[in-house]
Amino acid sequence: MRKKIILLYESEKGKAVCDMASAVLSQIAVAFEHAFFMPMYKCRGAVIPDDIMDQCSDADAVLAGDSDMIALPVLADELICTSRIRELRYAFLIDNQSLMGTDRILDAVVVQALSGQADSLRAAASQAYTLSAKYNMPVSQIPPSGRLAEDWQKAVDAADSISAPFHARELLLPQAVPDMIYRPSRIGVVLCPPYAGNILAEAAAALCGAPGMCYDAYTGGQCGLYSPLKQPGDFTDPFGLLRALCRLLQELRMEQETACLEAAVRNVLQEGWRTDDILSDGCRKTDAGYIIELVDNQVAVAGEWISRQKK
Repeated sequence: MRKKIILLYESEKGKAVCDMASAVLSQIAVAFEHAFFMPMYKCRGAVIPDDIMDQCSDADAVLAGDSDMIALPVLADELICTSRIRELRYAFLIDNQSLMGTDRILDAVVVQALSGQADSLRAAASQAYTLSAKYNMPVSQIPPSGRLAEDWQKAVDAADSISAPFHARELLLPQAVPDMIYRPSRIGVVLCPPYAGNILAEAAAALCGAPGMCYDAYTGGQCGLYSPLKQPGDFTDPFGLLRALCRLLQELRMEQETACLEAAVRNVLQEGWRTDDILSDGCRKTDAGYIIELVDNQVAVAGEWISRQKK
């Protein structure tokens, strides 16, 4: 299978993340006999050159080096993405690192409509209920006021009518952050209009305690756009990237490849390997490069097994 995946970066740190992504995707391509074309480009500022934008529009997926790239909102808009999903679920993979304490695990997904257009609101609502069913998590919705209110309610009602077992509870924005702190188990999937999503996504990432494990996915556009969350300083945790790549492969309907990469990441974590930000007692500290090497080795072993099965 041939796929075109564009890798974008803004800084040297972002380029290092893209290099790691290229290494993992190349190993997946070898293991499953695919041909991935993965050109890498540097973005400078908010203006994306036409030639790079044309490449992105023609791609099957785009991966950005970090979620803080200046060009990322412009790119999402140009690709006509309708929703941003900030995936903050990681407690099922590692010991909880929540800033609120081990008894207050924040296991949440923030789904943000990227515009006030009716189609964007409908797409975001649909995404929220789909994720609610997938993860068996409750839905909270932060209703807008003013001109968006009517279209918002129609979008929520339409999604709810074909929904998971959960019906969305209404959550006002001033309540959302206190709920994350004091009642994190009630949060689940949070459906937000544009302005509330910007506020809540940043607050949730700060509170979760391990942003290096998290990522953003922009959906509904010409292709999927993915990015691990930005981390402070020069430090790089590769697990958010790896989880973003799992989502990328899943959206490309590469189910076996997704399962292979998810298993590789899980095996590395179960063996106790950690970067410094998620290190806990009894675990082994290492750097991002070695984590990627371990994951690549796991994928290579899976590839060898697949080759033997075909003979």
